[in-house]
Amino acid sequence: MSDADRDGADQLGRMFELSLDLLCIANTDGYFVRVNPSFNRLLGWEDDELMSKQFIEFVHPDDQEPTRQRLTSLAKGQSVVDFKNRYRAKDGSWHWLAWRSAPADDGLIYAAARDITDAMQQQRLIEQQAQDLARSNADLEEFAYAASHDLSAPLRALGHLVRWIDDDMPEGIEGPVRRHVEELGIKVERMQELIDDLLAYSRVGRTAHDVVDVDTDRMVDEIIDLLSPPKSFQISHNALPVIRCEAAPLHQVLRNLIANAVAHHHRDDGSVQITAHDADDRWRFDVRDDGPGIPEHDIDRVFVRFVRLDAQSEGTGMGLPLVKKIVERGGGKVGVVSEPGKGTTFSFTWPKSPGSPEST
Repeated sequence: MSDADRDGADQLGRMFELSLDLLCIANTDGYFVRVNPSFNRLLGWEDDELMSKQFIEFVHPDDQEPTRQRLTSLAKGQSVVDFKNRYRAKDGSWHWLAWRSAPADDGLIYAAARDITDAMQQQRLIEQQAQDLARSNADLEEFAYAASHDLSAPLRALGHLVRWIDDDMPEGIEGPVRRHVEELGIKVERMQELIDDLLAYSRVGRTAHDVVDVDTDRMVDEIIDLLSPPKSFQISHNALPVIRCEAAPLHQVLRNLIANAVAHHHRDDGSVQITAHDADDRWRFDVRDDGPGIPEHDIDRVFVRFVRLDAQSEGTGMGLPLVKKIVERGGGKVGVVSEPGKGTTFSFTWPKSPGSPEST
């Protein structure tokens, strides 16, 4: 061996000894020929202990067959990249190792490994949490459906009873009796609306819809027709885009915002304007009204569940929280700007196509 070759071998040897990763040389019979000190530091075995047995004996039983398959590949001259298995330490613990191995012309196998135990444990924890969350969501959905059914049945019966009382009430009866019957009917309807809104809120993100080309111009016109605002009330919109998305969630968002603008307006001759603006990979929708506006101290509460800022409102306090949940579930943002006495503008972003990341 020349002096240059000897110097090169010494340099490689020093790198072998200093490496923080586990480095080794093995033969195709399954024995270590050489290991670096990182093996000793991580696993606690001495060199002679590691090299006196086939390395498969240190491998977790569940990982032994895949390890044998990789050894066969190496014996055939094929490299092995990103293979993971567990090695037993001297104290009985198990360490996950990520391997990269390659065969050489001299018949030996050169390999490097990195301890990924912490990362694997974190991944297992995340997977377990995801499973627990999925199970919890399934339980929640089942409970929501059961509660909706169990609560709706007596409400329907009560609603029928109210109508029967109203129909059977002798003509000419006015005053407190008829007023109380009417109020009871209204409260039954509001309770059913609350149940429906809670069910819709609980289902956001769990119910898949077909992705289609949605003409939001047509959708808004249909919403206006459905809401039937006072004839003197003006609802207008600019040329709205066609968006490829799930139609139902976008319909819920627009319907709730337009209905909210109409319901909280104190004049029958008020106006609402819906506009859309290009925002890179998103559309930004604005629903602007010229109503009474929202006091500054109430702005932060508009998306809180069950909160009704207008004491005269017949809403359930779930419309705007539902809007926020749907929009954010799709990766968008929702906001509100208001000036008392001059009106309110609700804005939200919606992806131009499924899977578009939120623009910054």
